[in-house]
Amino acid sequence: MRILLLLLLLVVGSCSAYKMLVFVPNMANSQVQFCTRVAAALADAGHDVTMAMITHLSDFKHDVKIPKNIKVYEVDAFVEGLTQEYMHGEQAKFMFRDVSPLEPEMFRLMNLFTTLQKDGCRMLLRNKEFLKWLESEKFDIAFAYIYSTCPVGIIHHAKIPTWIWLNSGGLMDYVANTIGVPIIPSYVPPMMMEAHDTLTFYERIKSFIGHTLLGLLSRSMMATKYTEVFREEIDPNFPHTMDLAEKCPLVMVNSNELYDLPRPTLAKVVNIGGLGVGFDAAKPLTGEFEKIINSGKGTIVFSFGSVAAAHKMPEFWKSALLEAFAEFADYQFVMRYVENDLNDRLPKNVHLFKWLPQKDLLLHNNTKAFISHGGYNSLQESISSGTPLVTIALFGDQPKNSKIALKHGIAVNIAKSEISKETIVSKLKEILENPMYSNNVKRISQMVRKQPTKPAELLVKWSEFVAEFKNSGSGGLWNTNYTNEWNLGRDFAWLNNSEYPNLLMILRSVLSFC
Repeated sequence: MRILLLLLLLVVGSCSAYKMLVFVPNMANSQVQFCTRVAAALADAGHDVTMAMITHLSDFKHDVKIPKNIKVYEVDAFVEGLTQEYMHGEQAKFMFRDVSPLEPEMFRLMNLFTTLQKDGCRMLLRNKEFLKWLESEKFDIAFAYIYSTCPVGIIHHAKIPTWIWLNSGGLMDYVANTIGVPIIPSYVPPMMMEAHDTLTFYERIKSFIGHTLLGLLSRSMMATKYTEVFREEIDPNFPHTMDLAEKCPLVMVNSNELYDLPRPTLAKVVNIGGLGVGFDAAKPLTGEFEKIINSGKGTIVFSFGSVAAAHKMPEFWKSALLEAFAEFADYQFVMRYVENDLNDRLPKNVHLFKWLPQKDLLLHNNTKAFISHGGYNSLQESISSGTPLVTIALFGDQPKNSKIALKHGIAVNIAKSEISKETIVSKLKEILENPMYSNNVKRISQMVRKQPTKPAELLVKWSEFVAEFKNSGSGGLWNTNYTNEWNLGRDFAWLNNSEYPNLLMILRSVLSFC
């Protein structure tokens, strides 16, 4: 009788499970880690989950542990002439100094990334074994990463019935434009602008110009190149990938309304920020880490994440950091640093490691601060562990993330142009001696832990909902009567009643110079 009951339960469970595919941009540990957290939550809910590990850089190897209940399909789509080492070298040319978005080096780097994605997409489409496998697997739903519209086109070509747009950070501006989320430049700055929601008049002008340019260029920058590839490799009449993207049923972003900046949104945007961070319990530290963490007044953790190579910092940055750390002889500094060039001049209280048990260090009661590049994962780890931040934003959305942390009173910011021994000492004293930062981050940490609906629950329930109802629902999410409104929102989301005064002021300022 028990055996029959068990078999019945297994049958019922298998009937309610969906076959899910997660496209993974296998080019940074942080990307692989986030996608793995998504896949793990879905697999733990009983679904049949496969991660398609898309690799464009031949020398990149991630070190993320994939749970055994997740299938992995490796897809080599190497781009000739581009490697992780080369890309890191190009990034290092501007990463540690202030660079205008209009500088030729920035355009060159953006072109490199576009080339990587476009040529990588072409290699994917030429991989007939992969495309055949994709169609034969009969997936119920797919998750497409947000950095290009190539996965969107592949999902359409493979006839996967529905999909979700997935991002490891907050809602990207071009995605907001595409699906019709209103963008109000007076308090919603572009994702890569160093600002939060309280903008000066000059910052509002920058925000307005940035969103306007993005609205004009996003279709050609983010989709037209990929559409050309599909029309060359698959079908000359293949639909424009941005037109496919506009029909996106649901967007999931690694953001959380408890600490992200306020902005207009839609019901089809679901926040799953903090998913799988899992900072509820730490493993006991052992060996040298245990010895370090239990000595002195406290420990400060330093890490620039998996993309920014700390050993490529300018020499004066390295000297400024080490000299500043030496001023805090009562504290221990644990740094993630993979090279040996600093070993002969390390202060006694500074310890270098090629790998850190970062979660366990941040959760330890004796850890007092976290020096970070301001990546979104670092922000969430700081909040989850209740550890105040010192941010040195390097690129991308990190300046904005740093401003978010500053606004909430959980961080101090150091600009790249301010790097010096004196500035670092001053900022560290502020974070260590002012209890406001620790109190604020612990309060937000408790709010996140006690939020009524957990990120994993939102992910699983909404994924199951989209898998069941696909794109044909009659409700507000997919009502075709809204299509024209969304297109209008996409084209004119930045222009609304609240922006008319700003627009008039900008025009007046421009005309005054004529």
